[in-house]
Amino acid sequence: MKKRLISLLCLLLFVFCPVVAYADEPPLPPTPWYMDLGDGLVFHYRPEYENYSPHVFVWGTPTEFEAQGYPQTGLYLNGELIYTVEVPIRRSLYFSSDGMSFLEVRSGVSTDGDMGIDTQYRFPIEPAVRFFEQGNLIHYYEVFDLVADPNSLLHSESFAQWDYQNERYHDQDNNTLRVRTRDGRDIIFDLSTGLILSNKRDFNPLILWASVTIAVLAVGFRL
Repeated sequence: MKKRLISLLCLLLFVFCPVVAYADEPPLPPTPWYMDLGDGLVFHYRPEYENYSPHVFVWGTPTEFEAQGYPQTGLYLNGELIYTVEVPIRRSLYFSSDGMSFLEVRSGVSTDGDMGIDTQYRFPIEPAVRFFEQGNLIHYYEVFDLVADPNSLLHSESFAQWDYQNERYHDQDNNTLRVRTRDGRDIIFDLSTGLILSNKRDFNPLILWASVTIAVLAVGFRL
């Protein structure tokens, strides 16, 4: 009787309880979107494919604004094109105060191949951060330019996440962007040049404790 009850309970749990599975979401079709930078500056993204929806999305939120009159991806000042961007970009853009340059930060980067650490880890094959000036790609950073510990990456089937997206800080007064990596580094970028101004790792009290212990033991042995 007890075994029948247990079997019935297991069956009910299997039928009525949801099963959670983690996998990469299929890529969405490109959609026009724009970013209002203020003072008449607006960045428009116009994907190059046929029969796309005319509706523009601001950070994923549909609006009634339609991008008629903005046929090219780039920065516009009061409707006049300032510069274009000729390569595909993502929405995680952080602009300098004048809008002439920006960083594209890719939190999830595509991966392919074994990193030699474990079969579940795969090697990032696209840049983590790219710097654009007047629409031109100037330079970029690979994941391991920014992350020292490969084991800190968060992996899915085909992507690796290297930073904490919700902890980014766009300091518009100082024209900088701070990102926090998954191995505990705070990296500050200059949005005018794309250069790294600071790359600091969290203080670990265990390291200090170990250093003091080794020093005390060394002194003790000498005595």
